[in-house]
Amino acid sequence: MLKKTVLFIFFVFPVVVSSQLQKIDSLKKCLTNEKSEKEYNTLTLLSEEYSYSDLKTAMIFAKKAFVVAKNLKSDKLLANSYNTIGNTFQYNSNLDSAIIYHKKALQLRIKIKDSLGIADSFNNIGTSLDQMGQFSEALNNYVKSVYYYEKKKDFGKQAMVDINIGVLFKNQKNYKKTLEYYKNAYDLYAKINDKTGITIVSGNLGSVYINFGKFQEALKYSEIAKNGYKNLGHESYLGYPISTIAIVYDSLHQYEKANLNYIEAINNHIKYENFYEVSDVSNTYANCLIKQKKYEKSIYWSKIALENAQKSKTYYLLINSYNTISKANAKLGNFTQAYYYSNLYNIGKDSLFSIEKTKSINELETKYQTVKKEKLITQNKADAKQKNTIILAGSIVAVLVIIIIFFLYRQQKIKNNQQEQEFELQNAILKIESQDKLQEQRLTISRDLHDNIGAQLTFIISSIDTIKMAFDITNDKLDRKLSNISNFTQATIIELRDTIWAMNSSEIGFEDLISRIYNFIENAKLATEKIDFNVQIEEKVKHKKLTSVEGMNIYRTIQEAINNALKYAKASQISIDINDVLGRTSIKITDNGIGFNPETVAKGNGLKNMQKRMSSIDGTIEILSNTNSGTTVILEIK
Repeated sequence: MLKKTVLFIFFVFPVVVSSQLQKIDSLKKCLTNEKSEKEYNTLTLLSEEYSYSDLKTAMIFAKKAFVVAKNLKSDKLLANSYNTIGNTFQYNSNLDSAIIYHKKALQLRIKIKDSLGIADSFNNIGTSLDQMGQFSEALNNYVKSVYYYEKKKDFGKQAMVDINIGVLFKNQKNYKKTLEYYKNAYDLYAKINDKTGITIVSGNLGSVYINFGKFQEALKYSEIAKNGYKNLGHESYLGYPISTIAIVYDSLHQYEKANLNYIEAINNHIKYENFYEVSDVSNTYANCLIKQKKYEKSIYWSKIALENAQKSKTYYLLINSYNTISKANAKLGNFTQAYYYSNLYNIGKDSLFSIEKTKSINELETKYQTVKKEKLITQNKADAKQKNTIILAGSIVAVLVIIIIFFLYRQQKIKNNQQEQEFELQNAILKIESQDKLQEQRLTISRDLHDNIGAQLTFIISSIDTIKMAFDITNDKLDRKLSNISNFTQATIIELRDTIWAMNSSEIGFEDLISRIYNFIENAKLATEKIDFNVQIEEKVKHKKLTSVEGMNIYRTIQEAINNALKYAKASQISIDINDVLGRTSIKITDNGIGFNPETVAKGNGLKNMQKRMSSIDGTIEILSNTNSGTTVILEIK
């Protein structure tokens, strides 16, 4: 089945086609050849404008923008430049290059913590992998991008990824799931009145309705998409709904209308050098021609499909083209060519998730069995001089039959491998859905903690303050007791917030952990203004990730070590150093206080809890102290 859906990559569409040339001229007038952010923005906009009409020029401006970003030494601008170059490669079907540049953009965006940029990069990588037929990896990237978009409540981009996931399910022929994601995307776009999104998802809905045999719905949505692209000025996308319309007429056996639309769609994709779609539509058209018994013409279009599949480096389109050429040659009786392309098709099939079984082998076997019978009849009638020739021909046929049997055996083996791969992908999808449900449960629990227990603790503090204000308390002991209860309750609220923070995080980075420690230190300074705090973290440690359990246990252990220094050490300086030591993370909490003798001091609950926390996450804790040089607590984790 032809994939007539549009995969979304993050790019900005020009709004009004009639003003597009004026906009390009206006932008060119703004160019100054200065190495400034304004110059960078102008070059990037020019690249985006040209991407819909002239991809070579779009790439020229994208690379110029990259040079400016590099001179400005801005990670954000460099990441955007990598993204623009990757998009241009992707529009031109250079998918390997597109992935390289999108991954470069992703690395920089992770470095600068650009959440929406990270989501855009994951989605762009996913679309490239999807087009290359690497569906499992594509789904993994889509799910990562959805996480960030949902976190930022970006409905438009949520809809964008819903469409891409729908396309992925369509490749697995799970059309019910595909329709579900497309409709969800349509609702999200309607919610924010995004005409561009509505246009694209309409085209995708038109394509999927074909699989349900709902041809009128398919035509309806495809026409909406076709008119929408014209109004928006996105002529490079017209080929998608037009080819869907062709498939509808093909399915209805209205071949004249189908042929006209196939040709129009192919010419549109050729104009914009979309090699992937040229190959896909040409091969579908070639199969339509076989139905019309136009075998020579079918071979011609199959070879065009083959050529463009090689240009786009899309392996499964290459395999589909082999299959179509083999079938057409078999119909013409060109058995040598049919076997040649059938062999190429069977060798390549194990790299695909789903493909129709070839009928050409069975047809060829029937032909050769007929030839064998004819030669046996000739053998009975021929004289002795012809016997050697007939026996030789029969031997050749026997060898060919053996080859066919081998191909059939190999085909069954490939089918078994495909079923295993599909099963693995389904398991991966179920695992992802289970993780989503687990995250929802964690969020529900954390909300309950915040809304119920947090509110009750706040009520206690408020009640104590009300009692103090309402009654003139002269009993100092009672006043101190109420203040202690209020302070304890306040501390409990802070610990509750820390717990909720850990529960809401599927993973915790060291930068997040340090930020939390800073907050704790700031509160500690209110009570101990004479102590200087110093926190140092090695650069390579900043990007390491911890689970929520690991992060919380490390935070509590550091917190307990600082509290001990504040209470007992009489220190004037407390420092925290975090470093990478031979692949392990080392955290040192050092004070210059009076110290103590670890062998003579009994371990209280605080020290025991620190040891238990580190042991529970496979970490270690070491306490070094003497009465001359203060105390050092060393934590080590994998």
